[in-house]
Amino acid sequence: MNTRFYHSSIKWRRIHNGINGLKVGDQWCEDPTKVKARVKDFFESRFSGGGSHLVRLDNVGFKSISREDNEMLVGIISEEEVKEAVWNCDSSKSPGPDCFNFGFIKFCWDILKGDVVSAVQRFAEGGS
Repeated sequence: MNTRFYHSSIKWRRIHNGINGLKVGDQWCEDPTKVKARVKDFFESRFSGGGSHLVRLDNVGFKSISREDNEMLVGIISEEEVKEAVWNCDSSKSPGPDCFNFGFIKFCWDILKGDVVSAVQRFAEGGS
């Protein structure tokens, strides 16, 4: 709601976020056109891309995983991995959105394993 408190908060923020002046060399400048020009020049020089202020990461040693670990993470999920994940879940947990808990999935694994494994693999490949 646009209460008096709201308007006073907006007014206070506008006053405190404004740049009334800045120091140019050794002089304090309050002329709005000069202040705008100095701020514009500062940010243009800052983001022009040709300064020495850029961060260089040439000699930084980042931690990385081995090639085998990378292949394991991005590779196809096997049926054994899915079965191990299902068997590590508690059987008596509350049912999911389809009303089946892990006890049911474990009991009917021989029938459901193809669907469960393909669903997990499709999710790993496409994200949905």
